[in-house]
Amino acid sequence: MLISDLKSTCENCQGSGFKAGIEEWGGIQTNFSKFCMDCSGRGFNLTELGKNLWDLYLPMLKELIKEEFNKK
Repeated sequence: MLISDLKSTCENCQGSGFKAGIEEWGGIQTNFSKFCMDCSGRGFNLTELGKNLWDLYLPMLKELIKEEFNKK
Protein backbone atom coordinates (compact mmCIF):
# COMPACT_ATOMS: atom_id res chain seq x y z
CA MET A 1 0.00 0.00 0.00
CA LEU A 2 1.27 3.44 -0.93
CA ILE A 3 0.43 6.78 0.66
CA SER A 4 -1.20 7.75 -2.65
CA ASP A 5 -3.73 4.99 -1.99
CA LEU A 6 -4.85 6.85 1.15
CA LYS A 7 -4.78 10.49 0.07
CA SER A 8 -4.85 12.55 -3.10
CA THR A 9 -3.67 16.08 -3.80
CA CYS A 10 -6.41 18.67 -3.52
CA GLU A 11 -7.50 19.70 -7.00
CA ASN A 12 -8.72 23.12 -5.83
CA CYS A 13 -5.38 24.40 -4.42
CA GLN A 14 -3.01 21.91 -6.15
CA GLY A 15 -1.64 20.79 -2.76
CA SER A 16 -0.64 24.22 -1.44
CA GLY A 17 -3.42 24.39 1.17
CA PHE A 18 -4.17 27.97 0.19
CA LYS A 19 -6.41 29.44 -2.48
CA ALA A 20 -5.82 33.17 -2.95
CA GLY A 21 -9.25 33.96 -4.33
CA ILE A 22 -12.57 32.32 -4.88
CA GLU A 23 -14.69 32.66 -8.00
CA GLU A 24 -18.20 33.75 -7.36
CA TRP A 25 -20.71 34.87 -9.99
CA GLY A 26 -18.06 35.50 -12.62
CA GLY A 27 -15.71 37.55 -10.43
CA ILE A 28 -12.81 36.87 -8.10
CA GLN A 29 -13.29 37.64 -4.41
CA THR A 30 -10.68 37.61 -1.68
CA ASN A 31 -10.50 34.39 0.32
CA PHE A 32 -10.59 35.77 3.87
CA SER A 33 -10.38 32.33 5.45
CA LYS A 34 -6.70 32.08 4.33
CA PHE A 35 -6.98 28.38 3.45
CA CYS A 36 -8.47 26.18 0.79
CA MET A 37 -12.12 25.42 1.50
CA ASP A 38 -12.00 21.95 -0.09
CA CYS A 39 -9.11 20.49 1.96
CA SER A 40 -9.22 22.82 5.02
CA GLY A 41 -5.62 23.90 4.38
CA ARG A 42 -4.10 20.40 4.45
CA GLY A 43 -3.36 20.25 0.72
CA PHE A 44 -4.86 16.79 0.33
CA ASN A 45 -8.12 14.90 0.61
CA LEU A 46 -8.53 11.34 1.83
CA THR A 47 -9.47 8.67 -0.68
CA GLU A 48 -12.23 6.19 0.10
CA LEU A 49 -9.64 3.75 1.48
CA GLY A 50 -8.08 6.53 3.58
CA LYS A 51 -11.47 7.46 5.02
CA ASN A 52 -12.20 3.83 5.87
CA LEU A 53 -8.87 3.41 7.66
CA TRP A 54 -9.34 6.69 9.53
CA ASP A 55 -12.79 5.56 10.68
CA LEU A 56 -11.27 2.25 11.81
CA TYR A 57 -8.36 3.74 13.79
CA LEU A 58 -9.99 6.88 15.23
CA PRO A 59 -11.75 5.15 18.19
CA MET A 60 -8.49 3.41 19.15
CA LEU A 61 -6.54 6.67 18.95
CA LYS A 62 -9.10 8.45 21.10
CA GLU A 63 -8.86 5.68 23.69
CA LEU A 64 -5.03 5.85 23.75
CA ILE A 65 -5.12 9.62 24.22
CA LYS A 66 -7.72 9.28 26.98
CA GLU A 67 -5.52 6.70 28.79
CA GLU A 68 -2.47 8.98 28.60
CA PHE A 69 -4.40 11.91 30.07
CA ASN A 70 -5.70 9.69 32.89
CA LYS A 71 -2.12 8.66 33.79
CA LYS A 72 -1.16 12.26 34.56
